[in-house]
Amino acid sequence: MAPFASRGLDRMSGQLVQAAPGTEAVVLDALRSGSDALDATGQDAARLLREPGAVLLVGERLACVPGALSAAARLAESTGARLGWVPRRAGEPGAVQAGALPGLLPGGRPVADAVARVDTGAVWGGAALPAEPGRDTAAMLAAASDGRLDALVVGGVEVDDLPDPAAALQALVAAPFLVSLEVRTSAVTALADVVLPVAPVSDKPGTFLSWEGRPRRFAAVLRESTAMSDTQVLSMLADSLGAPIGLPTPAAAARELAELGPWTGERVPVPHHGAAPVIAPGPGEAVLSTWRMLLDAGRMQDGEPYLAGTAHPTVARLSAATAAEVGVADGELLTVSTDRGTVTVPVLVTDLPNRVVWLPTNSAGSAVRRDLAADSGSVVRLRPGGAG
Repeated sequence: MAPFASRGLDRMSGQLVQAAPGTEAVVLDALRSGSDALDATGQDAARLLREPGAVLLVGERLACVPGALSAAARLAESTGARLGWVPRRAGEPGAVQAGALPGLLPGGRPVADAVARVDTGAVWGGAALPAEPGRDTAAMLAAASDGRLDALVVGGVEVDDLPDPAAALQALVAAPFLVSLEVRTSAVTALADVVLPVAPVSDKPGTFLSWEGRPRRFAAVLRESTAMSDTQVLSMLADSLGAPIGLPTPAAAARELAELGPWTGERVPVPHHGAAPVIAPGPGEAVLSTWRMLLDAGRMQDGEPYLAGTAHPTVARLSAATAAEVGVADGELLTVSTDRGTVTVPVLVTDLPNRVVWLPTNSAGSAVRRDLAADSGSVVRLRPGGAG
């Protein structure tokens, strides 16, 4: 489900259920009800989701749409399809399992469940755990900006991945004390009071959790490396603060997770959020659609000019009707703007819904979050490139 059929979808012989940005929750609910408003492809999808073995896969983009993940959960429950989350970063499923979300403890234990807190506290040396959820990333940055945090420890965060990179940088500047755990220099290390280099994946053992929940263990490739793992660095910090966590190695962390085991009690309830009102952009405006390209300006790819040279050209995609309305032709420059800034790239006329513009999230010449402070579903302004 997307505004247009990507090259990857075509190569997999997939079928597109077309949805403008911000309407995904509405379309998912239509698939659940088998609404007559669906086209033939949508009706087929609604039918196939009810077949044995059906899987509904969602990625990071759906989390940007209010109510869409709730709609996906309702669709899976109604049809019997399995629901799978495929994140962009390899470590995200493992982070959730380790309890990195504000309302979770390791193993999927809810913070609000008294038994889960006692269960976890017993493994953590009898510690009494608070019942209130922790802060998420946005709340941590807000607290740093408002002077409610004395220090921040930041590990491997690419600021341009955040919804508003400029605001995030201001929060990091405002933090009284900033510690950065990184493999190489970044926007965060440039601001940090202390930078603690940590080992890359090649220099340490560990485990990734696949999107299916399968552990995938790996060994250190460079066995003579003296670089310390993130686990060891965090354990040393905890020791220095007088609150030891007793996890000097990745193996020790793995043993603790195994001792805790999976949670068998009540899970955190599935949230049920309604869809946001569908935005109707006016003349000269469009709803932004965006996602990352496989090869882009990401941190793992900078410094590789020959690899970057194989990336697809950066373009803005518009329907023929929207391009005509704006006054641009295929290959001409288009300027996409918000109150924060502009992006100017060539146009590629594509079969999209009208008054929708697609831009790559973080490619050369198109850093959507940094330059526009926008994301999928945002309303942006369009004009011919170079126009005043």
